[in-house]
Amino acid sequence: MGKLSKLFRWHRKVDITEGNEILATVYVRLVGDADFQEAKTVALRRSKELRIKLRDRDSEEYKSNFLDLDSLTKDELIMGISFGELPDYRDEALLQVPEKSPPELPDNPTLEQQEEYETKLEEIRNERTMFISDFIEKRAEERREELGKIEDIDKLREMYTHSVINMRCTEEFTRVFREYQVYKGTFNDAKFTQPAFDSFKEFEECAPQLKNQLLGAYVNLELTGEELKN
Repeated sequence: MGKLSKLFRWHRKVDITEGNEILATVYVRLVGDADFQEAKTVALRRSKELRIKLRDRDSEEYKSNFLDLDSLTKDELIMGISFGELPDYRDEALLQVPEKSPPELPDNPTLEQQEEYETKLEEIRNERTMFISDFIEKRAEERREELGKIEDIDKLREMYTHSVINMRCTEEFTRVFREYQVYKGTFNDAKFTQPAFDSFKEFEECAPQLKNQLLGAYVNLELTGEELKN
């Protein structure tokens, strides 16, 4: 597909289905900078609100996440801390593991040259993925050994609580940030003048099957956008 035709893939028609039945048709497009920043602002606000609730020992959010805190063993606390820190290990890995430059294709490459180019790209991606995975595993093991030297069980509980709160807030930020973009990018008409949802709350409360189909359509548009950049 040529790059000119890819320009039209920044939006698409989406049939909302249930089995073989089409329930509705909407139109999804990638949001612009203003909506992107608005999504980030809303996601940060929601993450902060959740963090406050998770720090309140009387809240339902705290109880649902830390009801059995006092009964957790030292090993369970250590595993929980390490698991919650996995995103940090991945960030470290991305900085530590060098990214190789892809090979260059000559002008007007032959079919065989294009095949070899794609094979090499795949090898580079797989090698980097393996290095990152190995780095994260090694870093997690080192961290568990560090935590194992801590004798103060209350200190480990405090670290466990902090780790879980960060993990839950990260999950909330990611969910809201993604869903808000889909909410702002979904319309009832092909000219994108009639928003499909009256509010973000309405979007959040709609059926999971509907949200999943819209999320999938939006992600596919993003992937097309990345292809266009390349």
